[in-house]
Amino acid sequence: MALKVLIADAKKEERHKIANILGTSRSISVVGETSDGRETIETVRAARPDIVLLSVAIAGLDAISVVEEISLTTPDVAVIVILDEPDLELIRRLMRTGARDYIVRPLGDDLVGTVKGVADTMQRQREAHQNANAPQQAKGKVIAIYSPQGGAGKSVLAANLAVTLANTVAGTSERVVLVDLNLQFGDIDFILNLNPINTIAGLAQKDASTLEADLVEQHLTLHEGSGLKVLVAPATPQLAESVTVYTIEKSLDQLRQSYEYIVVDLPSQLQDTSLAALDAANTIFLVTTLDLLAIHKTRTALDMLRRLYPPEKIEVILNRANSDVGISVQDVETALDTKLKAQLPSDGKLVVTAVNEGKPFTLSAPNSPIATRIQALATDIVGHKATDKNASQGGFLKRLFG
Repeated sequence: MALKVLIADAKKEERHKIANILGTSRSISVVGETSDGRETIETVRAARPDIVLLSVAIAGLDAISVVEEISLTTPDVAVIVILDEPDLELIRRLMRTGARDYIVRPLGDDLVGTVKGVADTMQRQREAHQNANAPQQAKGKVIAIYSPQGGAGKSVLAANLAVTLANTVAGTSERVVLVDLNLQFGDIDFILNLNPINTIAGLAQKDASTLEADLVEQHLTLHEGSGLKVLVAPATPQLAESVTVYTIEKSLDQLRQSYEYIVVDLPSQLQDTSLAALDAANTIFLVTTLDLLAIHKTRTALDMLRRLYPPEKIEVILNRANSDVGISVQDVETALDTKLKAQLPSDGKLVVTAVNEGKPFTLSAPNSPIATRIQALATDIVGHKATDKNASQGGFLKRLFG
């Protein structure tokens, strides 16, 4: 069945150009054209296209409002925004509002590939929802850690949580792996003082059909202090482009066959590769901090994630929870309309020193307040499988998880 596409652009000649490009593909059908924002929303409701190609210069209602309305009222319809020039701040706002992808003029054959790529992602998400309640064979648990706000401490949390999980299951047959999906500027290897020989970029160079468990294992790096395995991000930003959605999906699927816990550190900017990891995740930890901008972005992200996934899959973690900035924990829970999964105290000196030395603070200062909170979080994840050593943290569990 052909993909149904609606073209929304204020200029008639631009709409015709887009239609001509899409006409080169037999698997795409243009079901309508609109020139006004409000008209676009109404046409989406009536025609129910698979994809909306929305020019940022649409007449009437602005593009951000159009994207938001479509995302809220018809979340099964994907919006791809067409920009006249790259504007990173506008792109961030559009993606946070619900746009699935963007493309910059001049338009060419890559438009067809973008449309098909977004459609494929949407289809995989629909299938994931349909299969959510189907019986599944035992697989590892994927824990995705995400924050829409840079500087929230997401990567430091991911590294220390993964190390703590590895220590928690030490002496058992269970294993833990950490995947750095900050593909352009990943720093997990720096935080853990690793010297990787292979990275995820190496997997991207392989024939997709050969991405079996043994090959993925060869691209992991051992963290000596904990026994944790790490799939490191590419060494340079240029190599990030080689890592595809399929690489992520296949790698995570293979890791779930061999590891009981897969912690995934995601970039702040959502991309197709990030969505592939979120689709695979059993739990999404959404990290925020005590400042209005972070809370605002977290609320937007939370609303978007709840439209895509079951609400129980998403947990909010408040970092630097004891900062004296005039915003209380209760204020955060009220603003986000959710109960926090965990509250991590601020300890800038300890955290910065640990990063500079390349030794996780959960190892160098295991009795510090922030380390014990992360230990409690790890114990909660592992549940009844926690060792007696970790069971002694029950007091923190009670305070942290009620």
